[in-house]
Amino acid sequence: MLQSEIDTNRFRPWYRLSLSPDLEARFRAGDDGGAGTYIRSWLLVFILFNILSLKLDYEVFGPDAFAVPAFLTLGVFTPVACLAILSLNDRPSPLRRTVAATVTSLLDMAIVLNGARTVPDGHADVYMVLAVIVPLVVGLIAALSFRHSLVFCGLSFALYLGWVVALHEGDLAGNGLPLLVASLILVPIKVSFSRERQEKQAFLLRLSVEAQAAELTQANARLKVLSEIDALTGLANRRVFDATLTAAWDGAEDWCCVVAIDIDRFKDLNDTAGHPEGDRCLAAIAAALDGPTRAAGGLLARYGGEEFMAFVPACTPEDALDFGERLRAAVETIGFRYRKNGRDRTVTVSVGITAAHGATRAYGVRPSGLLKAADLALYDAKSRGRNRVEARPVLPDAANRDAGPHEGISGAYSDAGSGAYSAAFS
Repeated sequence: MLQSEIDTNRFRPWYRLSLSPDLEARFRAGDDGGAGTYIRSWLLVFILFNILSLKLDYEVFGPDAFAVPAFLTLGVFTPVACLAILSLNDRPSPLRRTVAATVTSLLDMAIVLNGARTVPDGHADVYMVLAVIVPLVVGLIAALSFRHSLVFCGLSFALYLGWVVALHEGDLAGNGLPLLVASLILVPIKVSFSRERQEKQAFLLRLSVEAQAAELTQANARLKVLSEIDALTGLANRRVFDATLTAAWDGAEDWCCVVAIDIDRFKDLNDTAGHPEGDRCLAAIAAALDGPTRAAGGLLARYGGEEFMAFVPACTPEDALDFGERLRAAVETIGFRYRKNGRDRTVTVSVGITAAHGATRAYGVRPSGLLKAADLALYDAKSRGRNRVEARPVLPDAANRDAGPHEGISGAYSDAGSGAYSAAFS
């Protein structure tokens, strides 16, 4: 949505300077007042220029009449310009910058125009041209917005024409040169228009880049979620489960439990009720299994098809059996039903569990061994009638059996303090 608005404004007609209301507000809000320092420095140069111009006044007016332009420059213009500089402290707004530049410029113009009125014959045109140069230079260096530039140049142009035409200063009114030069006052209007348009185009381009970067970040986040989450059930997928199990097992210092869960006769449900109903069943069972797993501090994942895997840390063999039974009962409790051959059937699950102590890593027990033991236990539950919980112990990888068939692993379980392990998984 934002990108579309940005593109629409980027390719607006050349004569349309303003942006849409929202983007215009953001553009104006981006003005941090940094231009205040720039204008202050130029006002200092402006003051210095006027002080140096006193030499010209002295030569033109002579010693007797020099006091008036000197007083106007040093006693009026310089203090006002210094006040304008002070007003631009503390990150000034665009309006404050415009007021400071306008007041200073108009005052200087008035002083120069007064000099054109009182200067000896033959020098008036020089002061009339200087009066035009003042707003021209200020308008170019002040970097005013287009709207403020219109006001600044309009007031300057009105002051100049009012002084020349209204006072009818002899040759000044009939001489076309000062009036021709006066048109230069309008130059900053065009410059400010082009500058503001370029600034807004740069602003829109920056926004576009930021919006595209944000969209890319969101897309990557969505891809990450899609790569880790099963879309149908909202559970972790197989890749995340395997990585979590491996990391947890590598640092385990206590018992860990792995549970394999498979929906009984799920093919019958799909063939009879259809795949949409099968998907609804998967989602319902996932929700039923996820609650007890989260409560136990574990992770549940959809491992593939109608099979789920759960991992619970710090879970002894006895607790693992209780946990497996809670999962089985949770599915049976939701009572998800379908009809086959005219009979109502309730969906159930078979559960296979295993548990191992972290100390058995030293004897070759790997995450793959936990998964295999849980899967074999699940096969036992299926072969013994379904809708039940079965358990199997974990055996070490064959390549790591250095202490006889089961001596190392048995010792590890004994050292772990679970004398009931064999009884629990018998």
